[in-house]
Amino acid sequence: MRDGRIVSDLRNARPTDAGAPASAPEQGSEQGSEQGSEQGSAPAVAPSALSGSGFAGMIVAAAAQAIARNKMRSALTMLGVFIGVAALIVMVAVGQGANAAVRRQIESLGTNLLVVVPGATTRTGVRAGFGSASTLTTADARALRRDASAVSGVAWMIRQLGQVQYASNNWSTSIQGVTPDYLPMTNWHVASGRGLEAADERSAAMVAVIGQTVARELFGAHENPLGASMLVKGRSVRIVGLLAAKGQTPYGQDQDDLVMLPFSAAQQKILGVAAPSQAQAVAVTALGSASVPVSNTAAAFPAPPNPYNIPPRLSGYVNVIFVQAASPEQVGEAMRQVTEVLRRRHRIRAGDTADFSVRNLSQIAETAQSSSAIMALLLAVVASISLLVGGIGIMNILLVSVTERTREIGLRMAIGARRLHVLWQFLAEAVFLSATGGVAGIACGVALSAAVSMLAHWPTLLSPAAMAGGFGFAAAVGVFFGYYPARKAAHLDPIEALRYE
Repeated sequence: MRDGRIVSDLRNARPTDAGAPASAPEQGSEQGSEQGSEQGSAPAVAPSALSGSGFAGMIVAAAAQAIARNKMRSALTMLGVFIGVAALIVMVAVGQGANAAVRRQIESLGTNLLVVVPGATTRTGVRAGFGSASTLTTADARALRRDASAVSGVAWMIRQLGQVQYASNNWSTSIQGVTPDYLPMTNWHVASGRGLEAADERSAAMVAVIGQTVARELFGAHENPLGASMLVKGRSVRIVGLLAAKGQTPYGQDQDDLVMLPFSAAQQKILGVAAPSQAQAVAVTALGSASVPVSNTAAAFPAPPNPYNIPPRLSGYVNVIFVQAASPEQVGEAMRQVTEVLRRRHRIRAGDTADFSVRNLSQIAETAQSSSAIMALLLAVVASISLLVGGIGIMNILLVSVTERTREIGLRMAIGARRLHVLWQFLAEAVFLSATGGVAGIACGVALSAAVSMLAHWPTLLSPAAMAGGFGFAAAVGVFFGYYPARKAAHLDPIEALRYE
């Protein structure tokens, strides 16, 4: 039946067996008899085959026709899902890009890394921060390498701000005396030339590697600094390497504004010693113009004679010790062993305040990454609200469509359509609307993410999982919000539907 007119009325033979040929129709028109004879020579079609792919194709075609009747209304209905999916992809891309940027910044400091800093000074009841006293020595660092089994590497450093000069250019920068293991432990890479080697440390060679900022300020953009000699606090130093750029920290500090020297050369010839302060319980007794540090127990005794006023020379004190754990799983054990070794060497009893502090950079990385992940999740949740709003729009439009097509639904059911068929048709329309909006939203989200990265210079990272999840969520929204209108259409009374005006 088509539009109330009977197109054909054929009686199909009832098969006696699934594989037996069907008999010719008993009655019908001449055309029907010929068709029945032809069908009688073929195997009977199972009822399940009639409701398979053909039924699905019919449902999709009917849904597409219904949507095409009202193009503007359908486009506006898709708009909510379109905006929701696009916003979801852009928000997740921005959030994951920020997370990746934080991860790169933390990884630039080194992996599985512990940082040991000296204690704090106390004067007239006022305590300075960690690092204001010099309580760590190279002997402490070597003891950590020897006695801590969970430690795979140890490096140490002294540092000062100082002036460097080349030709007529000069620059104030961070001058660091480091051991050769410091560069690989802290993920410093040499862009050209070479790094600091063990031979440089043994011979206290006057060589240096410099950061990109120092190279730019002293040598400009075109001159090669390798092999050149510059003045570091008035001492001539030959440049043997140029470090790869690391950029700024999250706090805005330029990591490339530095000069690295061998620790022995920096301590003996340029920077001097990180001498202990009064916080180490060292009393200072003056004799002439020289200051001689002595312990508290010897403070009451006179200092040894110094007729030539030669200042005492101390060696082996460091500002920072870097400790690398053997694996990420052993970071906690390495931290415990480092604390135990240093407390034993510094004779700190249980309950007393330690004169050093051990900091775990891995915990800082985990905290930063978890914060970025939470922010990305919140952005995704906010974007998902747009999808829910779009789903409500789909349900609203389908309810209007059910009301407009009540007589059509009644006619379909009167000529044999089942409730399930009507339910599937309206569900197909809902999924078609939401899926089409989802595909368009994915394309727009990818384009917007690229535009944000290009125009705003924000790091973005497209996530295939977010795209697949956005499309799946859009389809699920269509099913969820389309089910009620479809169920309402499927449960209409055919008689009442045909009477509907």
